[in-house]
Amino acid sequence: MRAALIEIGSTGLRLTIDDGRHIERRSQHLHLGSSVSTHGSFTEEDISAATRITAEFMTATRMHNCQRVVAVATESFRLAANGEAVAAHIAREIGCPIQVLSPGEEVTLAWRAVVNEFPFLPGVTMVDLSGGSLGLGSGPTGVKNPLHNFSYPLGTSVLAPRALNEGYLETSTRIRLEHHIAEALKPAINDLETAPRQQVVLTGGMARAAARLIHTTRRAEVPDEIHGLHIDCSDLGHLVKTFSELSLPARLALPGMNQRRSLYLPLAVMILRQTMRSLEVHEAVVSTVGLREGLLDQLMTQQTAA
Repeated sequence: MRAALIEIGSTGLRLTIDDGRHIERRSQHLHLGSSVSTHGSFTEEDISAATRITAEFMTATRMHNCQRVVAVATESFRLAANGEAVAAHIAREIGCPIQVLSPGEEVTLAWRAVVNEFPFLPGVTMVDLSGGSLGLGSGPTGVKNPLHNFSYPLGTSVLAPRALNEGYLETSTRIRLEHHIAEALKPAINDLETAPRQQVVLTGGMARAAARLIHTTRRAEVPDEIHGLHIDCSDLGHLVKTFSELSLPARLALPGMNQRRSLYLPLAVMILRQTMRSLEVHEAVVSTVGLREGLLDQLMTQQTAA
């Protein structure tokens, strides 16, 4: 049975079609999170573009004869003053309900997907950095849901309009944001201090882009596989310094740089480093799975049960 997942995220819109044997993916970047951070609501341009792209994705699901289609929206729809109304509008236009995921649901789904990839670990503390949010989920691998679940509107698209100046993260702004993140994470850190020490796993497109850049620099070649790579705070600290010294064109010329993520990567690296500092861990492993895989797994499980 063919199933399709439509994600309306804070950075982009994504379509995943799974027929049980092959997976087809499409994506369009829209940076809804940045727009909401700037305006407080979705603009008419945002609504028009998101509706058009989502409708195109729905047409693709029909062409592929998908028997089940699930559409979800994330942090930018929770932050926008008109988020619920826009989700309802798009749902009417495409003829498919749109579920605005709660922060806890996002963390749980991503954590489950990560744990499935690291079943040999006794426990996982996941750090999920997206365009809209920074999620923390922690618990032993043998349970269904994380025992500790936290989410903060500290994603790269949401913070970028207030933090970046034409791609630059100025030192004074970086220090202020590091302090803000450390304060925001204190409730989570206090809870996690009572839990056994667990492997920290970083997930999200920015974590993957940072790992790719770090390991390309180390070995003078792009790694064949990102999943399972280790990075540490000193690696991230080196990137913070590098980004502060390079123009955007020079940054784009770095071997292993993901051009699509280059503008926001200095901000993402800072967020990841400060989160690891707050967790008091020096090293973390990178995962290539996250929310999307958690949603797909849930979708396929529901189909099997039906």
